[in-house]
Amino acid sequence: MGTVTIAATYGCGGSIIGPAVAKRLGLPFVDRAIPASLAEKIHEPLVTALADDGDNTSDIGRLLDNTLSYSGLFVGVPMSPEERGVVSDIAQTERAIRGLADGGGAVVLGRAGVFILKDRPDVLHVRLDGDVEARCRAAMAHEGLDYEIASRMQQRTDQARRAYIRHFYPGAGAWEDPRHYHLVLDSTAISLDTCIEIVVRAAQDLFKKSVAAPTS
Repeated sequence: MGTVTIAATYGCGGSIIGPAVAKRLGLPFVDRAIPASLAEKIHEPLVTALADDGDNTSDIGRLLDNTLSYSGLFVGVPMSPEERGVVSDIAQTERAIRGLADGGGAVVLGRAGVFILKDRPDVLHVRLDGDVEARCRAAMAHEGLDYEIASRMQQRTDQARRAYIRHFYPGAGAWEDPRHYHLVLDSTAISLDTCIEIVVRAAQDLFKKSVAAPTS
């Protein structure tokens, strides 16, 4: 099979599209390291650490690394509790994701999957984004939030996820750079069902080509 990585800004429906794509492709789903609820909890200490980034990079590292111990790594992956556990080290997270890709594939939401699995021919990289106001309105509709809360969550969640990438993958380039991705979809303008269909069709096409490609 193959793997799909999905990078999604807040309000773009990544937590809906990711599991749906995994189900359609028959692949395990790996959830993001920093869900919106966790981004809200770590916002204040993260802002403080980022303000002193020049002197306190270790503080940022500890804070972001600790998010993994809160969120865990695997969601829906068929592994025993002893095997699954909680991955609290970024290097172990990378090894686990590479292991899934080597072992038949997965759908990885967030967790810098686009950088961990960069240049693999059997991996489709997808980014979901949209206008800030449109993302806030989408979050209001999907999560039943009022505008003030949705706007606050959007700012804090995007900041936390961006900080995660900048800290752990400083040489990777901007998270937003479309050159990292095969597909960039505005899921606030295109329905989530259509986005799911596009990603599934693109993944199936790429997986077939990667299997057919000659090996050196």
